[in-house]
Amino acid sequence: MKGHPRWFRPGLMAVALSLLLSGLLLAPSMLMMRAEVEVPWHLDGSQRVGVAAWHALSAMLATWVVGALWTVHMRAGWRRRLQRVSGALLVGLLSVLAGSALGIYYLGDESLSVLAAWVHLVVGLVILLPFAWHAWYAPWRRHRAMKPH
Repeated sequence: MKGHPRWFRPGLMAVALSLLLSGLLLAPSMLMMRAEVEVPWHLDGSQRVGVAAWHALSAMLATWVVGALWTVHMRAGWRRRLQRVSGALLVGLLSVLAGSALGIYYLGDESLSVLAAWVHLVVGLVILLPFAWHAWYAPWRRHRAMKPH
């Protein structure tokens, strides 16, 4: 990524992986506690608190990363008309994730909180596809098209 230090892309991937792993660990507990679905395995109370803190810290780091992406990567890509669909989709899905995360904790109505948890879980899994496309496939395809044959 032009305009960012060398460690930025690996750092972005580490933050994304941290969010994914911590979210996957929390998913069975969410299904059991919020959706009342029987699951074969879930975190116990103290584990759940630790993993939830890890997930929240990863989300805070992701917010900083997205802010850093906005200042250079997103604005330059938008002006150059590069990967607008996948980029806009990612920004939209990240916004839904942030909003649903707030809803999980702060919506007073229990049914709305459960809905927010489901939205957060589903969008957290769905975002993997446009993220992978945007990060790897589309730049690879563009780079390959620019190479002389």
